[in-house]
Amino acid sequence: MKKNNNDFPLRSAAKEIKMSFTLTAVVDLVLGCIMLFAPAHVTQLLCMLVGAGITIYGLFNVLSFIFSRGTVAYSFELLIGICATAFGVFSLINPDFLSKFLFIVLGLLIMVSSICGVKRAFTLKNYGFERWFLMLISAIVTLVLAITIVIYPALYGDMLMMAIGIVMIVEAVSDLLGIHRLSKFVKDNVTITYGE
Repeated sequence: MKKNNNDFPLRSAAKEIKMSFTLTAVVDLVLGCIMLFAPAHVTQLLCMLVGAGITIYGLFNVLSFIFSRGTVAYSFELLIGICATAFGVFSLINPDFLSKFLFIVLGLLIMVSSICGVKRAFTLKNYGFERWFLMLISAIVTLVLAITIVIYPALYGDMLMMAIGIVMIVEAVSDLLGIHRLSKFVKDNVTITYGE
């Protein structure tokens, strides 16, 4: 059996995207559940978790760029990673600062994640992933909800914290489904590209 070298870029991109999806899903799911089920008692804890989550998310994007050996396709992740890491560390050092802008920060965090999701969807399209548009739709819906949270927070009233939690949980579930579809696609594709 001989590997077709043409499947290497696809598998490499899929690996990076799956790692990014997994991290984003875990962070979103944890924070989302906390905000949904204990919205009135978690402000301080949430500030620490958000700061830590942003820092981890940023570091992961920086590492993704490093492990991709400086691939131009991941340069956006590097920029996001540096900014997120810097802001996350600052938030951990100054939690009171974050508490004043918590809802805005959460909304912006979801927006950034959604924008990365849009980019990942188009990356998958370029590699021939047939259901890339499902990830694109999910990312756009989440992005729109995040924008409403940042610009029109009064729209959700006292349910704002729970609304953010629901959005983050939806995003996490979407990412996990995306991982499943991507894994199946890569498995089928790699099987096809093997030959005698």
